[in-house]
Amino acid sequence: MKQKKTLQILLLVFAGLIVLYTGVNLYQKQQSSKEDSDQTKISDLKSLTSISYNNNGTTLSFIKQNGKWYYTKNKKYPITQSSLESLASTFQKVEAVRELKNADALCDYGLDKPTYTVSVKDKTGKSMTYYIGNATGENYYVTYGDKSKIYTVSSDITSSLSYSLDNLIETDTFPTLSTGNLKKVLVTQNGKTKTYTSKEKNLDGISGGLGVFTFGDCQNYYASQTDLVKYGLDKDSRITVDITYKDTDTKKTKNVVLYIGKKDSDQKNYYVQLKGSHMVYLSDKDVVKNILNP
Repeated sequence: MKQKKTLQILLLVFAGLIVLYTGVNLYQKQQSSKEDSDQTKISDLKSLTSISYNNNGTTLSFIKQNGKWYYTKNKKYPITQSSLESLASTFQKVEAVRELKNADALCDYGLDKPTYTVSVKDKTGKSMTYYIGNATGENYYVTYGDKSKIYTVSSDITSSLSYSLDNLIETDTFPTLSTGNLKKVLVTQNGKTKTYTSKEKNLDGISGGLGVFTFGDCQNYYASQTDLVKYGLDKDSRITVDITYKDTDTKKTKNVVLYIGKKDSDQKNYYVQLKGSHMVYLSDKDVVKNILNP
């Protein structure tokens, strides 16, 4: 009888321990989840509609309208949408590695004079400004708003902030050309046209120049008629290179027209432009000469 009573007590104690363990474990999980949520989330904005950041002393600002990003100062500039979407995604939802409790002065973290300042606004009108200071290992110190809280965040947050405007412009591309895929080239200069065709077997020389032709630095993202005159790319001044070729990927016959203007002030490059584009580039004078005088 005594043994039976002892066994009952032990079973009750064991059951109580199980209940206690389950309760403690559940509480710890809830607390851990709460701490993770409270400590790591800096911002959780809706879809962004504007973003600006400083790059080497220059502030770059962009707005999103009808699902497309534009450069605020000139909406005609062709912005690479994927780059802006990536940048916006980075600052729409920002999570910290940790929050610094009892932090020292802002200057101890480089936050009195931040390396980067990023301002954003989401579709609800909510605005937020982030300040990014010194690096600390693989992270950066970050604060926002009134700078009352300081965090560390992954260094990934700064990867897109080194982009200049040049890096964010969607530039033109020139096709891959050689004697193997060139069909015909018409070079018109001063009202006279030279013809190069595969049938006449005189493509070898000009294909050498076209095969190594590339666009150099972009000089104007959206050239006006006045600009074109300055570059020698207006209708009355430019040289026209009309190229028919077979695309190496699609195997389809395509056409591209290259305009050649004046030399630049250093006399080392020519101003060039693709038909249908508003962008003006520089291209090496020796390469261009091989196109004009193969």
